[in-house]
Amino acid sequence: MKKWRRIDSTTLLDHTRLTVVEDKVELPNGIETKYLHFSEIADAAMVLACNSGGKFLVQKEYSYPPDEFLHQLPGGEINQVELPEAGAARELAEESGYAGELTALGWFYLNNRRSRQKMYVYLVTDLYEVAKQPDPEEFIQDFWFTEDEIDTMIRENEIYNYTLLAGWALYKSKRA
Repeated sequence: MKKWRRIDSTTLLDHTRLTVVEDKVELPNGIETKYLHFSEIADAAMVLACNSGGKFLVQKEYSYPPDEFLHQLPGGEINQVELPEAGAARELAEESGYAGELTALGWFYLNNRRSRQKMYVYLVTDLYEVAKQPDPEEFIQDFWFTEDEIDTMIRENEIYNYTLLAGWALYKSKRA
């Protein structure tokens, strides 16, 4: 296998939340084509927070593009000066008002066809309350579910947010 070769690059959109770039590339077979991707997207972190009763925090929030309320796990963008675990802890505190003992579960690419952005996934146990500092654009409802309840919600297609599904898969793979 041979990697693609970038010939030229043009920024099509430069916004504070998203930079869209079009590259002219040469494919392994020598054909030249254009490829659209996102540039300069910060990595993200998300958290599976498990309380002393064995229930997991699952949040529900409105997502504008699909115009639906989706189940999700606490998380968000990692600041440039943060390590992934610090970003995970900060996001959990901001979105839920909890902190605890972090254990790394792994990571995955959020959209490998359009960016290099990674999502780091952590399990948090030994929860305790901290000051909640919600983002003014986020309106979140908290729910606590057992592992079996989450598995049932996934089987019954009540949970279909891919980041939650991928994070849950990493968690389950570590328990196997």
